[in-house]
Amino acid sequence: MLLAFRLALALLTLLPVAPHGAKEEDFRRSTAFFPLVGYLLGLPLALLAPLPLPEGLWGAMALGLLLGLTGFLHLDGLLDLADALLGTRTREERLRILKDPHLGAFAFGVGGVYLLLLWQALALVRDPLFLLLFPGFARFLPLPLLRRYPLLGPGMAGLIRGGPLLLPALLALPFPLLYPLPALLALLAAWGVARLALLRLGGLNGDVLGAGIALAELSALLSYALWRSLSG
Repeated sequence: MLLAFRLALALLTLLPVAPHGAKEEDFRRSTAFFPLVGYLLGLPLALLAPLPLPEGLWGAMALGLLLGLTGFLHLDGLLDLADALLGTRTREERLRILKDPHLGAFAFGVGGVYLLLLWQALALVRDPLFLLLFPGFARFLPLPLLRRYPLLGPGMAGLIRGGPLLLPALLALPFPLLYPLPALLALLAAWGVARLALLRLGGLNGDVLGAGIALAELSALLSYALWRSLSG
């Protein structure tokens, strides 16, 4: 169990805790702890939320923590996928662009809008429990999608495909029970990214999963921030 947890940490954060000699079976088992790793990412946000900081400063600090602790992994997936999915191209061209390490106009545009919206949403959210839970739920969402849709090829997505669903579902359950609307919109965002990738690329890979997590987090935060603003 400890080996699987260390692998989950290594896959989803920048912490250098990857064990040596891990087997394919260990990577699949690591998905059981994806929500727990998300909670660890949300923990510093929850602890710092009560600080009497201006909204803009708090949003910038929370943004830096959320992205920095992951090594900007999911943002990188979103940028790569934006160039590949958007625009009028053939599937072969999209797949070639997905493998290209250089960023194009769509990546810069989508990335800029994403960061602005994420900063503003975080600036408006000071609920410690929400901040603790939403990253864990977002990291559960790719797991059922991996079971449903084909893969584009070998890679990280292939290593974790077929892992357990029951334990991570139970670990992620508090968020939809406490915040049903943000959870629903996060689910729709992750599913929408996967569906678009299926239609335009033919399957999923690590970039698709990372982009789904990034947009699921943003959707949850935006819906909660708007609800609090309207109700307040």
